[in-house]
Amino acid sequence: MRLYYDGLVVHQSQSDDGVIEVVDDGDIRSLHFGTFPRQSCMSIQTPHTLELTYTQAMMAALLLNPEPERVLIVGLGGGSLVKFILHHFPNCQIDVVEYRQDVLKVAYDYFQLPENDSRVNVHIGDGYLFVQKCFCEGATPYDMVLVDAYDHTGMSTSVGIQAFFDACASLLTPDGVMSINLWGTNRPVFKQTMARINESFDGKSLVLPVEDKGNVIVLATIRLVTQANLKKLKLSVALQEEKLQIKLAKLLYELIRRNRPYIGKLFF
Repeated sequence: MRLYYDGLVVHQSQSDDGVIEVVDDGDIRSLHFGTFPRQSCMSIQTPHTLELTYTQAMMAALLLNPEPERVLIVGLGGGSLVKFILHHFPNCQIDVVEYRQDVLKVAYDYFQLPENDSRVNVHIGDGYLFVQKCFCEGATPYDMVLVDAYDHTGMSTSVGIQAFFDACASLLTPDGVMSINLWGTNRPVFKQTMARINESFDGKSLVLPVEDKGNVIVLATIRLVTQANLKKLKLSVALQEEKLQIKLAKLLYELIRRNRPYIGKLFF
């Protein structure tokens, strides 16, 4: 098939929701939605590793809740976050919400997402409607909610509204954390989304810009996380980093540096 940047397209399909392309470049397999940016990446040899820096930054949530037992993931992509959590937390139960059935099929067929794993429940539908349903039904709370709901045009509209963040806050355990991938280069949308997150979480949020990328990860919590709390994590982060094989020490450093009170005011 035709070449795509430095790789080879091994799958291409189109539905009413858009184009899907799977591209191989050596050991790295990438998911595209008809545009150049990678939506997801996987090492074919080690499919559980997080190849994209923004996905590693999203898992800085583990600094604040290091042993999640229940996780909700909104936006599947190639399933990188699912596979990472299953590998490192084998007793964790994961709910996944993905809008596109064709994305799920590609994740199964090309990205080694386990298809018959009792620890994973995949729901096809809108992320906002799912969390609202969970809230209304009084669902068992989650230790972690990971939101990465993008298509070729940007973040899904329904996961940026106030009611979505209100529901996410209500679905977390007392030590729970929501980690959401935002696009920081669109300043008006970014500031509006941050205002909504802070409204739902009473201002208890931390920003984590991704190095050399336009992504900004936001960690929103039920409990207040102070600079003193973050600095105490330095004692345990090395062991955690060795286990997870992501640069948690550097992510912790950036969380501390980027979320000093006076820096926060400048950032926004």
